[in-house]
Amino acid sequence: MIDDNRPNPDNWTPRIVAFLCNWCSYAGADLAGTSRLQYPPSIRVIRVPCSGRINPQYIIKALADGADGVMVSGCHPGDCHYLTGNMYARRRFSVLKRLLSLAGYHPDRVQFTWVSASEGGRFAQVVAEITERVRKLGPASPLSVPEPSWEGAKRKNDNRISNSKSKNGLPDYKEQTVRLRELSKELLSSGKADVVIGFRENPEAGSPSPLFARTPEDAGLLVWTEDSWRNLTPYLLQAKGKAAVAAKPCDVRSIINLLSENQLKREDFIIIGMECGGMIKDGFPAGGCDRCPSSIPGLFDCVVGADGSQAFLDLPMQATEPNVAEWYENCSVEERRSRFMREIDKCILCYSCRQACSGCYCETCFVDRSMTPWRPADVETADKVAFHLTRAMHLAGRCVGCGACENACPSGVKLGYLYDGLNEFIDSMYGYKPGVDPEAVNAMNFFRADDREAGFLGGEDG
Repeated sequence: MIDDNRPNPDNWTPRIVAFLCNWCSYAGADLAGTSRLQYPPSIRVIRVPCSGRINPQYIIKALADGADGVMVSGCHPGDCHYLTGNMYARRRFSVLKRLLSLAGYHPDRVQFTWVSASEGGRFAQVVAEITERVRKLGPASPLSVPEPSWEGAKRKNDNRISNSKSKNGLPDYKEQTVRLRELSKELLSSGKADVVIGFRENPEAGSPSPLFARTPEDAGLLVWTEDSWRNLTPYLLQAKGKAAVAAKPCDVRSIINLLSENQLKREDFIIIGMECGGMIKDGFPAGGCDRCPSSIPGLFDCVVGADGSQAFLDLPMQATEPNVAEWYENCSVEERRSRFMREIDKCILCYSCRQACSGCYCETCFVDRSMTPWRPADVETADKVAFHLTRAMHLAGRCVGCGACENACPSGVKLGYLYDGLNEFIDSMYGYKPGVDPEAVNAMNFFRADDREAGFLGGEDG
């Protein structure tokens, strides 16, 4: 790990990790050297085949381990040795820079730019400019957790819900349960479904647990309550045969996202659309419910309305969370960093968030690929920062705000604002919202030639 407690004299030279494309930027750096051009000795070069092969995890890890700055440079758009590698990288880097800003890293610590093999002079100029920007910021701050203020630390009791009928006139859960059981028995008896995925009572757990009903008798155990906050979508990925699932609006957004990612086939399952006015967990609105846009599922085969009927009532929703874009604009870098580090401090790296998330469908997680049998029991802050920021990048354009990660977390880590902030940024930049259209392609999976260069050196917000 890079020492974060280095002195900062007037002649202090930042330590900047530079990822350079082999065919252009690295050749440009070589030309600067053979041309005897002077530039600060601040960069530690890592040569890569293409800017499109630079995993955001590398940049995040460099910052988490204490690098003062990171520079990424590749071929100019249209000149990539691999044709489109840098075009994919352009979107990825723009989103990554917004994520880092949301987490409280100063935008000047990470810079992206284009340098061709013939631009030795430009390479020297870019290094000098980036070095000067990082020098003004000083050495990278240690990953310490600031002392919380009383206002920021206390939990607001005015969000507590004493009973379900006090908020929005929530659904009649008894009638919904009756309707759900009738539908499930019909689907199983007729052979239209081999299994119905829903909930059953579990007094020991304090909230309903998932149930796989395979017979009409099993269907009689199904329930729907104000505590049915778990997202059942991940079970569809493992279901054998034709499955039916009781799905809230947020669950359906997760299903739509998996359809658009080709992880599910529409003909393999049946959606029982459950109208929802918001779930409750431990007396508070469940994670994601405070920012849910609709009470009606966006895709369904069977209907269970708020009153147990075969029609939706379209309950009014009351979002209580502020718009993340407004919060981002009104907060300083230090305030954003403070919020992020306080949440990170709670984390014990149990990976419950990953296990509960329908968007984390990789067979082998990036964490598991790098895990060693001698991994220390005492988790370092840098490891937690690297995990959560890398996971956020993986979920960029995939998170549907269901709150499953927050609901599953035993430590109360709440990082939904990072995912919401990325979604708002992607929507404003590329016009894409996850969980809306099963035919849409994730904005992070393609590019346009005229994509804006947000966060690039000399570009938008750069």
